[in-house]
Amino acid sequence: MIVRGVVLILLFCLADAPAQDLTKYDLFEIKDNELVWQNTYHYPGHIDSIRAVVVQMLKSKYYTFNVVRNELGYQGEIKHYRVDCKKYGRIYFNTPRIYCDGEWIGKFILEMKDNAYRVTVYALYYESLKPNADYLRTERIVKGRYLEAVTKKGGTVFQKKELQNISLMSFSLREEFNLSSTPSIP
Repeated sequence: MIVRGVVLILLFCLADAPAQDLTKYDLFEIKDNELVWQNTYHYPGHIDSIRAVVVQMLKSKYYTFNVVRNELGYQGEIKHYRVDCKKYGRIYFNTPRIYCDGEWIGKFILEMKDNAYRVTVYALYYESLKPNADYLRTERIVKGRYLEAVTKKGGTVFQKKELQNISLMSFSLREEFNLSSTPSIP
Protein backbone atom coordinates (compact mmCIF):
# COMPACT_ATOMS: atom_id res chain seq x y z
CA MET A 1 0.00 0.00 0.00
CA ILE A 2 2.82 2.39 0.87
CA VAL A 3 4.63 1.49 -2.36
CA ARG A 4 1.53 2.31 -4.41
CA GLY A 5 1.26 5.69 -2.67
CA VAL A 6 4.90 6.50 -3.40
CA VAL A 7 4.43 5.52 -7.05
CA LEU A 8 1.36 7.75 -7.34
CA ILE A 9 3.20 10.68 -5.77
CA LEU A 10 6.11 10.21 -8.18
CA LEU A 11 3.74 10.08 -11.16
CA PHE A 12 2.05 13.33 -10.11
CA CYS A 13 5.42 15.02 -9.59
CA LEU A 14 6.67 13.91 -13.01
CA ALA A 15 3.43 14.96 -14.70
CA ASP A 16 3.80 18.49 -13.36
CA ALA A 17 7.50 18.76 -14.20
CA PRO A 18 8.20 20.85 -17.32
CA ALA A 19 9.50 19.02 -20.37
CA GLN A 20 13.23 19.45 -20.81
CA ASP A 21 14.21 21.54 -23.79
CA LEU A 22 16.20 19.70 -26.44
CA THR A 23 19.47 21.51 -27.31
CA LYS A 24 21.54 18.45 -28.37
CA TYR A 25 20.43 15.88 -30.90
CA ASP A 26 22.24 13.38 -33.13
CA LEU A 27 25.66 15.10 -33.14
CA PHE A 28 24.08 18.57 -33.51
CA GLU A 29 24.20 21.05 -30.65
CA ILE A 30 22.98 24.61 -30.24
CA LYS A 31 25.88 26.71 -28.93
CA ASP A 32 25.89 30.50 -28.63
CA ASN A 33 23.15 31.07 -31.23
CA GLU A 34 24.85 28.69 -33.67
CA LEU A 35 24.05 25.15 -34.77
CA VAL A 36 27.19 23.00 -34.53
CA TRP A 37 27.65 19.45 -35.79
CA GLN A 38 30.63 17.52 -34.42
CA ASN A 39 31.79 13.94 -34.83
CA THR A 40 34.96 12.14 -33.76
CA TYR A 41 36.18 9.37 -36.04
CA HIS A 42 38.60 6.66 -34.99
CA TYR A 43 41.18 5.89 -37.65
CA PRO A 44 44.26 3.77 -36.97
CA GLY A 45 47.63 5.37 -37.42
CA HIS A 46 49.98 8.12 -36.46
CA ILE A 47 48.93 11.74 -37.04
CA ASP A 48 51.17 12.02 -40.12
CA SER A 49 49.58 9.02 -41.84
CA ILE A 50 46.11 10.32 -40.96
CA ARG A 51 47.04 13.74 -42.37
CA ALA A 52 47.94 12.19 -45.73
CA VAL A 53 44.58 10.40 -45.95
CA VAL A 54 42.69 13.52 -44.78
CA VAL A 55 44.33 15.64 -47.49
CA GLN A 56 43.33 13.07 -50.08
CA MET A 57 39.74 13.05 -48.75
CA LEU A 58 39.44 16.85 -48.75
CA LYS A 59 40.79 17.06 -52.32
CA SER A 60 38.31 14.44 -53.53
CA LYS A 61 35.24 16.28 -52.21
CA TYR A 62 33.49 18.64 -54.62
CA TYR A 63 32.12 20.79 -51.82
CA THR A 64 35.28 21.69 -49.85
CA PHE A 65 36.80 25.09 -50.68
CA ASN A 66 39.46 27.41 -49.27
CA VAL A 67 41.00 24.67 -47.14
CA VAL A 68 43.80 25.99 -44.92
CA ARG A 69 46.18 23.93 -42.83
CA ASN A 70 46.78 24.98 -39.22
CA GLU A 71 48.65 23.43 -36.28
CA LEU A 72 45.66 21.26 -35.28
CA GLY A 73 44.50 20.18 -38.74
CA TYR A 74 42.49 21.98 -41.40
CA GLN A 75 39.68 24.48 -41.72
CA GLY A 76 37.69 25.44 -44.75
CA GLU A 77 34.38 26.21 -46.35
CA ILE A 78 31.59 23.99 -47.59
CA LYS A 79 29.85 25.13 -50.79
CA HIS A 80 27.34 23.39 -53.07
CA TYR A 81 26.87 20.53 -50.59
CA ARG A 82 23.87 18.32 -51.35
CA VAL A 83 22.16 15.68 -49.23
CA ASP A 84 21.53 12.47 -51.17
CA CYS A 85 18.06 11.68 -49.81
CA LYS A 86 17.59 8.58 -51.98
CA LYS A 87 20.81 7.06 -50.64
CA TYR A 88 19.39 7.28 -47.12
CA GLY A 89 15.95 5.91 -47.96
CA ARG A 90 14.09 9.23 -48.01
CA ILE A 91 11.75 10.22 -50.82
CA TYR A 92 10.68 13.58 -52.18
CA PHE A 93 7.19 13.42 -50.65
CA ASN A 94 8.26 12.86 -47.04
CA THR A 95 11.33 15.11 -46.98
CA PRO A 96 11.46 18.92 -47.01
CA ARG A 97 12.77 20.48 -50.21
CA ILE A 98 15.78 22.03 -48.48
CA TYR A 99 17.17 18.50 -48.18
CA CYS A 100 16.00 17.08 -51.53
CA ASP A 101 16.71 20.08 -53.76
CA GLY A 102 18.76 22.33 -51.54
CA GLU A 103 22.36 23.36 -51.69
CA TRP A 104 24.24 24.01 -48.49
CA ILE A 105 27.09 26.27 -47.51
CA GLY A 106 28.95 26.39 -44.22
CA LYS A 107 32.32 26.07 -42.56
CA PHE A 108 34.26 23.15 -41.16
CA ILE A 109 37.19 22.47 -38.85
CA LEU A 110 39.04 19.16 -38.99
CA GLU A 111 41.35 18.41 -36.04
CA MET A 112 43.68 15.42 -35.92
CA LYS A 113 45.58 13.40 -33.36
CA ASP A 114 47.00 9.88 -33.26
CA ASN A 115 44.31 7.28 -34.08
CA ALA A 116 41.47 9.82 -34.44
CA TYR A 117 40.21 12.99 -36.06
CA ARG A 118 37.29 15.26 -35.27
CA VAL A 119 35.15 17.20 -37.73
CA THR A 120 33.12 20.24 -36.70
CA VAL A 121 30.64 21.81 -39.12
CA TYR A 122 28.98 25.14 -38.32
CA ALA A 123 27.40 28.20 -39.95
CA LEU A 124 25.17 26.06 -42.19
CA TYR A 125 22.93 27.91 -44.65
CA TYR A 126 20.62 26.44 -47.27
CA GLU A 127 19.28 27.59 -50.60
CA SER A 128 16.33 25.82 -52.17
CA LEU A 129 13.50 26.30 -54.64
CA LYS A 130 9.98 26.73 -53.31
CA PRO A 131 6.86 26.71 -55.49
CA ASN A 132 4.83 29.90 -55.65
CA ALA A 133 1.09 29.81 -55.14
CA ASP A 134 0.35 31.46 -58.50
CA TYR A 135 -1.30 29.81 -61.48
CA LEU A 136 1.94 29.85 -63.55
CA ARG A 137 3.54 27.31 -61.19
CA THR A 138 6.72 29.31 -60.89
CA GLU A 139 9.32 28.76 -58.22
CA ARG A 140 11.28 31.14 -56.05
CA ILE A 141 14.56 30.75 -54.22
CA VAL A 142 14.36 30.34 -50.45
CA LYS A 143 17.48 30.94 -48.34
CA GLY A 144 18.08 30.69 -44.64
CA ARG A 145 20.11 29.57 -41.67
CA TYR A 146 19.77 25.92 -40.81
CA LEU A 147 19.48 26.96 -37.16
CA GLU A 148 16.28 28.89 -37.91
CA ALA A 149 14.80 26.05 -39.96
CA VAL A 150 15.05 23.42 -37.23
CA THR A 151 14.69 25.37 -33.97
CA LYS A 152 12.10 27.36 -32.05
CA LYS A 153 12.14 29.85 -29.17
CA GLY A 154 14.58 32.13 -30.94
CA GLY A 155 16.99 29.38 -31.93
CA THR A 156 17.43 27.87 -28.48
CA VAL A 157 15.48 24.56 -28.74
CA PHE A 158 15.07 21.96 -31.51
CA GLN A 159 11.60 21.49 -33.00
CA LYS A 160 10.45 17.93 -32.37
CA LYS A 161 8.94 17.70 -35.85
CA GLU A 162 12.40 18.36 -37.35
CA LEU A 163 14.29 15.63 -35.49
CA GLN A 164 14.04 13.11 -38.36
CA ASN A 165 15.40 15.69 -40.78
CA ILE A 166 18.21 16.63 -38.41
CA SER A 167 19.13 12.93 -38.28
CA LEU A 168 19.17 12.84 -42.08
CA MET A 169 21.57 15.78 -42.22
CA SER A 170 23.74 14.32 -39.46
CA PHE A 171 23.96 10.94 -41.18
CA SER A 172 24.85 12.61 -44.48
CA LEU A 173 27.66 14.66 -42.91
CA ARG A 174 28.90 11.62 -40.96
CA GLU A 175 29.20 9.60 -44.17
CA GLU A 176 30.79 12.39 -46.21
CA PHE A 177 33.61 13.11 -43.76
CA ASN A 178 34.35 9.44 -43.02
CA LEU A 179 37.79 8.45 -44.31
CA SER A 180 36.64 4.85 -44.69
CA SER A 181 33.98 5.83 -47.24
CA THR A 182 36.30 8.03 -49.30
CA PRO A 183 37.56 6.38 -52.48
CA SER A 184 41.35 6.30 -52.71
CA ILE A 185 43.15 8.21 -55.44
CA PRO A 186 46.02 6.21 -56.97
